[in-house]
Amino acid sequence: MKRPSKQNYTLMNSIVTVFLLMMFAAFPLFVSLYIDGQFPFIHFDDGFVGIRHQKYYFFVVMAALALIAEVFVSDVSVQRLNEIFDTPIAGGAEEFEPQGHDVVFQNVGFGYANGSFSVGRNNGLFLILFYVMVYFLITRLYRYREFVFSALAAVCGIVYLLTVLNGFYIDPLNMLEQFKTSQPSVYMEFFSTIGNKNMLASFICVTLPVSFVMFILSESIWKKVIYICSTGLGAMAMIIGDSDSALLGTAVFLAVILVVFARYPARLKQYFLALTFMLGSVSLLRLFSLLMNDNYKELGELTKGILFSDKLYIFVVAAAVITVLLYILDGRKPDLTLPKAIPVAIGAFFGCAALAAFGVFLWFSVVDTETDLGSMEKLLRMNDAWGTHRGIMWLRSFKIFGEASVWQKLFGLGPDTFYFAFEPYFSQLEEYGNSSTDAAHNEYINYLITIGAAGLAAYLSFVGGALVRGLKAAKRNPLVLPCAAAVIAYLAQATVNIALPISTPLLIIFVSLCEAFARQAREEEQ
Repeated sequence: MKRPSKQNYTLMNSIVTVFLLMMFAAFPLFVSLYIDGQFPFIHFDDGFVGIRHQKYYFFVVMAALALIAEVFVSDVSVQRLNEIFDTPIAGGAEEFEPQGHDVVFQNVGFGYANGSFSVGRNNGLFLILFYVMVYFLITRLYRYREFVFSALAAVCGIVYLLTVLNGFYIDPLNMLEQFKTSQPSVYMEFFSTIGNKNMLASFICVTLPVSFVMFILSESIWKKVIYICSTGLGAMAMIIGDSDSALLGTAVFLAVILVVFARYPARLKQYFLALTFMLGSVSLLRLFSLLMNDNYKELGELTKGILFSDKLYIFVVAAAVITVLLYILDGRKPDLTLPKAIPVAIGAFFGCAALAAFGVFLWFSVVDTETDLGSMEKLLRMNDAWGTHRGIMWLRSFKIFGEASVWQKLFGLGPDTFYFAFEPYFSQLEEYGNSSTDAAHNEYINYLITIGAAGLAAYLSFVGGALVRGLKAAKRNPLVLPCAAAVIAYLAQATVNIALPISTPLLIIFVSLCEAFARQAREEEQ
């Protein structure tokens, strides 16, 4: 877990480290508050009402300060700082010379002039420009420091714990009480310092994988304790926060990481230990629910079924047994590498399972549209009511795209302008209890409408390219895997969720870290 020997750690690198520390340790907890003389002295100023804006401003300010600091160090004080530290400062024009994958991201950032701020999710052109800036800062100046990942796990553990407590109507920070009568929907659907269920789901997907994989890779016992505790609390938060999309993202990243580690019992044993802890934590959540007389916020069928399943212990025991067997195997044959056929077989199994599930969905959506599916219809048949009425948003979005001009098909209406595109169909949403929407509740469909086919292709190329290069670099430096796992989980949940300046900045950071690890791996080979 040591940083590569060829990398000097300079002041410019430390600025990026501080930025990451602020985003990992302060950003998740940041909520507007004020201090007065009345007990308990610190009060939340309608924190949940503007929580998205608060996170947005925090990220923008931190990114701007990091850029200003880097510019100052690079252009004003390089000579003096070199004299002080007696080490060449990394930087200069050659450090920031764009490469092919950089140009793709620049196209996403600069290719569209229209961005909405007042009606939308704060995802306009201004925020995209900051994403571009953060990408270049991290990919050029990042140097590995494990404590920033430990800080992320510790802070997320606090967020997860608050989520569980809020799910049982326990409000230690007194953030929810003010909404109990005035805004009951906020009181029921908002958690911790993140926001509503959609926000929480994407946040869990972009943070929980980091703790899970860092537990496997870390060599420090006390850091392992932080990672595993955060992982367990994250599993609890995923259930009590009623995060179906988080379950999807978590299942996908667990499958991918299992394939990655399948040949190495030394890693695999810790994978299953972490998995056992996750499943066991959900079992403990069931006991906690009994202590609370099952007085929890409303849960969906899937999360409720998991929480109250009488067969969950079977999976806990099975994972524990596999863990013990792998520890025995690794003890008898240290550094054993299993045949390549094992990860291939596991990957093929998961691939076939995914195709089979998609096939069933297509069958009931296109071929057999009459069979009564009962409560499973919202999952297995695409129609307007599908997925808590995401279906109507998706189907009308495809209609909007089909009717758009060639220019709009290619380049969209502009970042964060979905509200205006969907406005003709607002009246149809009233049947489902909504009067409007500013997102398709599928990031890829949303991008198709707002930045067009060209923009969506550029975005997928940027994220996919960084992910692939990062996974390739994992052979030489497995520390890229926590970042890659976060990206994988986020991309999976994005199929049924929305981009927000609460979790998307973290996604951009982890995509950038994947690229940074890949660049450093290439440097190490030279």
